Amino acid sequence: MIALSNDGLISAVRSLVKEERRITREILDHIGEVARRRLFADLGYSSLFDWLVKDLGYSESAAYRRMQAARILQAVPEASVKIESGELGLTVLSKVQTLIRADERRTGEKMSVQAKSEILAKVESCSGREAEFRLAEHFPDLAAEAVKEKVRAVGQDQISVQVTFTREQFDKLKRIQELMSHSDIEASNATLLDAAMDAFLEKKDPLKKVIRPRLAQGDTAAEVAPVFERTKPPSNQCKANTSKGDSQIAAITKSTGSVKPSTRNLVLRKSDGQCEYRAPDGRRCESRHLLEVDHIHARALGGKNSIENLRALCRTHNLMMAEQTFGRKKMDSFRRRE
Repeated sequence: MIALSNDGLISAVRSLVKEERRITREILDHIGEVARRRLFADLGYSSLFDWLVKDLGYSESAAYRRMQAARILQAVPEASVKIESGELGLTVLSKVQTLIRADERRTGEKMSVQAKSEILAKVESCSGREAEFRLAEHFPDLAAEAVKEKVRAVGQDQISVQVTFTREQFDKLKRIQELMSHSDIEASNATLLDAAMDAFLEKKDPLKKVIRPRLAQGDTAAEVAPVFERTKPPSNQCKANTSKGDSQIAAITKSTGSVKPSTRNLVLRKSDGQCEYRAPDGRRCESRHLLEVDHIHARALGGKNSIENLRALCRTHNLMMAEQTFGRKKMDSFRRRE
């Protein structure tokens, strides 16, 4: 029980809220600086969001709000003082940044700082709902972007996903339903999506592809077969040294030209479809998003397309390793805009 008078209690809460807003502003400023320096990559995380969730322990929704708020404040730093005054909150800042990024993707042009400042001015002192209405007026073609997809567990083995389809996407789902009508005339949307996902993974997932080796001169099928047996998904352990099997695989792949699809699939299988970057403390990234095949010894500096010289890295760590060789200024042009 808090031993305060009624007036003292209200005064204490107001003081704590003011302090909370000050701390929130500092946290967002620090998160923005971590993003600017890309320190999350050094620590073995594939993204700022990944670091906020796995290292700092934020929930996914809380991490997303802070990440988006930090980004808009990096672009319009003078707006951070309005967090302390209560004129702008995390939720509103996150909604603004989400729609600004959607508009930039739609137009292909980066929005000016002045334009961002004007949008923020429109939603000052607004509740989340009121901000949605004002933002919908400003971005009439992007109103759907404000509707966040919702994912929640509804049982031990069941997850509910709320998704908004465009008319074109819904028509594709209906077409899958028509094609499946002979085998399951009352197929649920989950069943339809499951069939579509299976078809996509069978075609695109390197961990599912059947790799047929091309024999080098002098090799026999019996000699090569054990090598390709290794392309079944391995354990999560990332081995630092290549094995004899890798050397054999390298013998049947050429060292010139771009990396062949079959070689790329072998590299991704060897890594279990996860980023192989390890932080100084030994932590492995293990991200499965935006995986790319990277040359350990840069191709531009004479590196070969052999399995021993190839590894799987997420885009963040691929660019980070390239920075160490070619410098950040050169590699910034290859980064996705954030």
